[in-house]
Amino acid sequence: MIAIHRLRDRLAGTAFVVLILGASGLPVWAAPAKGKEVRLGVIAEEANEPDRMLRVYAELLSELRKRLAPQAIAVAPLVIAADLADISRRVRQGEIDIVIETVFATLELQELSGQLVAPRLAIVRRGQREYHSVFFARKGGPVKTLDDLKGRTLVLQAERSTSAFAVPLAELARRRIGLIPAGQTPARKDEVSYLLAGGELNQAVWVLDEKGDAGAFNEGDWASLPEKVRGGLVIFHETRPMLRGVLSLRSGLDAGIRRACERVLLTMNADAAGRAALARASGITRFEPLTPGDLAGLDEWRVALKTVPIRK
Repeated sequence: MIAIHRLRDRLAGTAFVVLILGASGLPVWAAPAKGKEVRLGVIAEEANEPDRMLRVYAELLSELRKRLAPQAIAVAPLVIAADLADISRRVRQGEIDIVIETVFATLELQELSGQLVAPRLAIVRRGQREYHSVFFARKGGPVKTLDDLKGRTLVLQAERSTSAFAVPLAELARRRIGLIPAGQTPARKDEVSYLLAGGELNQAVWVLDEKGDAGAFNEGDWASLPEKVRGGLVIFHETRPMLRGVLSLRSGLDAGIRRACERVLLTMNADAAGRAALARASGITRFEPLTPGDLAGLDEWRVALKTVPIRK
């Protein structure tokens, strides 16, 4: 089974939530976008996340309104979806125009929406434009290469993680190393079983405690580990880099509105108010144009993420 489809299947039963903050400050149901108006859509899978998302994106939406108003373009209240399937449906209905997501989620959203979203800008987050995943194991342990993982257990974070789930699985698939969720069917000698630890620190501790033979997450998570934990581990493999995040626009969005949005977003970091609004939105530093190399990289990851073989 393809890993990206396993995530979609897991999310498919989640109810759709659209919350917007109206003039009264109370959530109301959103109507479809009309006229010269754009809508930003985000995903909040946890029950307590919608309120947090409203706080996180409030300043960014406010700055967008100020900067697009001279061009008579309105910015609608935030649309909050429960999962990728729901946000894709709203994109297809023309109710969401802008999506900020990871590469993994963006590629899945493109597939679910029938290619109705197009990546337009790279997201630099906390000064980082790209990141990559690192595979690590216990110092002095038996795992020193990816091939050494065959017949062993890899500790990952969660299925929605790009750097700590999708990328590691894609990297193993490139080596034609089979995968199987731990505890379901006995692994063959040429397969890797994987466990989900729920958090990066958990992953590292599980490997130290021999609950798994190796783990994988991004290099920033590695640097953030407590020294007493990191000191017992060693990196044995690193993947090629991936964009930290992608801003996509609905393909059917008016060309003039699209150009105006891109101009505003690309210059948002030029003043203090814009930088503060970006930072509040989950640590965005700035937006940058996608280069031909970026687009080629997205195509490579699209192929890799859709060919991860997971045996049940």
